[in-house]
Amino acid sequence: MILSSQPRFVNFADESFSYYAKILGNAYFYQQPDESAIMFNIPSTYFVLLIDDEGDFYKAKYLDIYGYVKKSEVTPMNGTPTSPYPNQKFRNYNDGGLTVYSLPSTSGNPLGKLAFEGQYLLYGTMIGEEMFSQSTNVWYYCKLDNESSSVYGYVFSYYCDLFDGFIENTEYFPEITEELVFTATTSEPQGGLSDTVVAIIILSVSIPCLLILYLLLSPSKKGSKLGKRFVRKKDYYEFNEDDL
Repeated sequence: MILSSQPRFVNFADESFSYYAKILGNAYFYQQPDESAIMFNIPSTYFVLLIDDEGDFYKAKYLDIYGYVKKSEVTPMNGTPTSPYPNQKFRNYNDGGLTVYSLPSTSGNPLGKLAFEGQYLLYGTMIGEEMFSQSTNVWYYCKLDNESSSVYGYVFSYYCDLFDGFIENTEYFPEITEELVFTATTSEPQGGLSDTVVAIIILSVSIPCLLILYLLLSPSKKGSKLGKRFVRKKDYYEFNEDDL
């Protein structure tokens, strides 16, 4: 029997302990629970996964990133959507590559470049710098996968095509009007064994096994004495006259 001495945990990060909220109007995804920390505009009719309470905000998951949404901008619903997030891409047609910035502006730090005619998932949009007159002030928030990591940032939408707007998500569920109660995403199950208990069990099983093994493999003293007597009888010879 093999027992692990490591504590075991159950992951409860699922819809039973979190809530999906639908975007019915104008809503933003925030980097911090602060109105000044806007990352991008979340497409209307899609969902975010609410995982904790943060005052006037919820901590949330959207696609593969974590951040915050304002409580007043989302509508919690009692249901699990089949397609909660958008899956729409855009293409870069700037043959020199398209720079990804840390801000929706050329004043941001350059993080890399999108490949010419490369297609990328569009997370959301953000109003930013109009790089030249009569162009646009809309920037796309996207992810650029590098060899060893991924970066997230903004690209100037003027050099992008294949995107004509997000397709409407028609999934709808009953709205939750009461206060949301969140459960910790990781907890130890009842009846879990501590390291001390596991160690005691291991010792209690191992010691008897070792003792039995020793008794089976070690010759007894009685057996040793009988063996010696047998050898002496075999080597001993007594002369008998009747044999003549």
